[in-house]
Amino acid sequence: MAVPDDSDSGSDDGSERESSFPGAEAVDPELEELTSDDFPAYFSERDGRLFHSHGGSPYPLPVDTPEQERMNVQHRALFELMGGYYPDTCPVQEVLAQDPGRQKYALDLCTGPGKWTMDVAPNFPHVAFRGLDIVPIATRYPHPNVQFSLHDVNTPTEWAAGTFDLIHARSVTMAVTSYPALLNEALRLLRPRGLFLSGEWGRYCAFHPDYAPPPSTPTPAPALSAYFAHLHAALAARGLAPVAPPIAPLLAHTGAFDEITAREYHMPLGPWHPEPAMKRLGRAFRAVFLRYMASTRPMLVESGVVPGPDLDDVYVRAKQELRHVEGLLSVFHTVHARKI
Repeated sequence: MAVPDDSDSGSDDGSERESSFPGAEAVDPELEELTSDDFPAYFSERDGRLFHSHGGSPYPLPVDTPEQERMNVQHRALFELMGGYYPDTCPVQEVLAQDPGRQKYALDLCTGPGKWTMDVAPNFPHVAFRGLDIVPIATRYPHPNVQFSLHDVNTPTEWAAGTFDLIHARSVTMAVTSYPALLNEALRLLRPRGLFLSGEWGRYCAFHPDYAPPPSTPTPAPALSAYFAHLHAALAARGLAPVAPPIAPLLAHTGAFDEITAREYHMPLGPWHPEPAMKRLGRAFRAVFLRYMASTRPMLVESGVVPGPDLDDVYVRAKQELRHVEGLLSVFHTVHARKI
């Protein structure tokens, strides 16, 4: 699977400007124009990897080119697995339908390289898309209806209440210190009947039912199970949720959402699947997962949750399991709901 780049994400000369887009007068109050000289203020280097330097964010993964490549390939793999950029039951088309009476807005939290926003925005040229992240790694040549800004997801935004018709939050839980607080801010920002869309990867070892071991037998992937256990401990040490919280119950608990719809997507890890398309997807996603393991390793080392030689052994054996154990899955959990 090829890694996409920004070459098709807008004009090379930056001529596509927000000023040409309807509703451009609603400028993002947090927009910061960055030059290459500004970049060192947002990044720090450790052990050959580039990390954010935002002191208030607990986000533990690198933000360098290898990690951005991983996220971009993962984005494309998810598109193939889901058959789109969001579940087919999610009423994005309805929510973002053109309204002659007002400008519509969509917000992408923890946008990263901005691929979701850049891929979805051309389908809704009348909608103003906003993408937020703590580091400036999104394309510098966005579509005319897209604007990327710097912001820590754990702090309130400056937008007025009821600004957004859609809020998208994918793979944000490694950056979020309190998901209920994030939902409170989402509720404030959403218009009545606005749409909240979440997607999170399960941080655990899963198996296809046809390959799962009986409950009374040991797992055929003990090293991967150990890797996830160490990952959970390291995340907890940083004050983060070891596993992604159950989003649907959190939405229900607010009493402010309805049409809450949860779904699971099973991504094969490795080319074990009998269907050719899934076999190809599994081979690509195994490479994604190996890159994910490399990206989480600095955090595991820094956390001290496992001695270095033991961690080395876990990584060696986990990589062997990824190549030889059949039936391995990564589970992607989606939830969408409408604000009452």
